[in-house]
Amino acid sequence: MRNSTAGFIMGLLVGAVGGLLLAPASGAETREELRRGIQRGREQLRELEIAAEERLGFLLEEIQEKTQSLISAGSEIVESRRQDLQEAIQVAKRALAEEREILMRTRQEVSRLPAGEEKNAS
Repeated sequence: MRNSTAGFIMGLLVGAVGGLLLAPASGAETREELRRGIQRGREQLRELEIAAEERLGFLLEEIQEKTQSLISAGSEIVESRRQDLQEAIQVAKRALAEEREILMRTRQEVSRLPAGEEKNAS
């Protein structure tokens, strides 16, 4: 964008100087031609500015949309991992409860054995 603008301005200046040097027209006509050239240059610069503003607006909007999309995707991943972890914790709690139950039953069975048979049971 900068190169095309700089090129445009440079071309405008070279054209103006060349026009002054080679112009067969009178001074008033030459000045009028220069004014028109400058006006056309200003209009083209304004059009470039408007196009750049529109493009920037579009890019900002696109960046915001993609940022929101990434945030949503990240939130979904976090929620999914949180659910996986909660499920794993529940499985571990159930396994621990089952192991406690087995241990309690074993202790009860051992406590029912006569005193001499405890050594044989283990």
